[in-house]
Amino acid sequence: MQSVKSCAAARFLRRLAVALAVLTLAAATLSAQATADPPQKPTPAKVEKQILLFPESVVLEQWPHTLKLVNAPQDLKLLNPGQCIRVGIIATGDGRDAYLEKTQLSFRVEFAGHTDSHPLAPLAATKQIKPEGGDFVTAVLASANIENPLLTMASMGASADNWCVPDGAQDGTAIINAEVESPGGHQKLDRAKILIESFETGSKRSFKNENEFDDFTMSYHYQPNPARLFPALQSFAGETQARSQAGVLESMAASFGSALKADPVAAKDFMARISAQTGFTRAFGLLALLNGGYDIDPALKAMNEEDRQMFANHPVLPDPFELKPDDQNPTRLDMLWGIFTSTGELAPMQKIASALAWRSDYDTFDKMRKSGTQIKELTPSIWRALTYGAAGWSMGSFQRTDPLAADYIEFMIASPDTPPEIKSELKGLSTNPAFRQANEK
Repeated sequence: MQSVKSCAAARFLRRLAVALAVLTLAAATLSAQATADPPQKPTPAKVEKQILLFPESVVLEQWPHTLKLVNAPQDLKLLNPGQCIRVGIIATGDGRDAYLEKTQLSFRVEFAGHTDSHPLAPLAATKQIKPEGGDFVTAVLASANIENPLLTMASMGASADNWCVPDGAQDGTAIINAEVESPGGHQKLDRAKILIESFETGSKRSFKNENEFDDFTMSYHYQPNPARLFPALQSFAGETQARSQAGVLESMAASFGSALKADPVAAKDFMARISAQTGFTRAFGLLALLNGGYDIDPALKAMNEEDRQMFANHPVLPDPFELKPDDQNPTRLDMLWGIFTSTGELAPMQKIASALAWRSDYDTFDKMRKSGTQIKELTPSIWRALTYGAAGWSMGSFQRTDPLAADYIEFMIASPDTPPEIKSELKGLSTNPAFRQANEK
């Protein structure tokens, strides 16, 4: 289990979230009185003692596509060989953003008898942190074209350097010591620990039930654990009824393939393990690797002729980034969400949002339904209408439940690259009746 100290930063941010919720409510209800009250005493900026450890992809891929105010990344629970992390620090007080710009961070990692030292360097990036529940408030205000008045009491900075788990690492614990040089002087921060899990150990951790499997796949972009991709494959292979449903095989292939594409070290181990399997487990594993862009010829050559011929007849996956007005769009949308939940990338969400440009097709379709017109065939216009509704509903669902998705939606609304008609639809995700399922109306 994760050590108590390694959870300290997450607990600190939760306490700040509670305070922010209270302050935000107070700011909204007592703004008229604020001018009459005496000015509050300034709170000096400072760096808190807790540190966070999060995937390097947060800095390289996620933060460049978000606004200044974001949800805090999750503190990692464990790492597998080949994974890379950044060290995060938290600043509070007045003028903390300018304070972080003048702060340098160094850290030292002790693992398996080796020490990796990273000297003082300016922070790679900084962000202001949202209060808990802030995404709901933002969505409601956006639908009414009201500027977000949310307060923030903390900002976060990420280290310039990364640390990567050695490729052949065995089970153990990495110890991270960090120090900062800030306008307030030199400061040692609290030590953090994180578990390192080998592929051999992770591959043996099976899933207890369907809920645990679902949690693993849906939260992979927050807590990537590639060593468990093999038992996840085995669990999926055992769910014959679930994987027979339309679109499930394709979306899971996109999910596994994207996770493996992002981690070549994990993909090498994954291929070695599935090559020793038979039947659906091996076939689907190879399909996922193929979808991730890997050369699977060595594994195919090791098969007998009959198995090679069977694999040659595997289903051809549609390109999820090529939305068309046909019956494959529901599958393409599922595949795009599979890519997002595996990687946390913006691109699949942008593609899903592009379907919101088909509002006129939905309006036409809605009038036909309400007038009682009999629909004799699913025309391209009707497929666009159905895709519009499915895209809007799924984005609204992720906006409510996935903090990174909510950050990306805010970014797309503010981005000059987003067409005005799509911005309008994104602002109405929480209020548009077309984006509600039948049981929600």
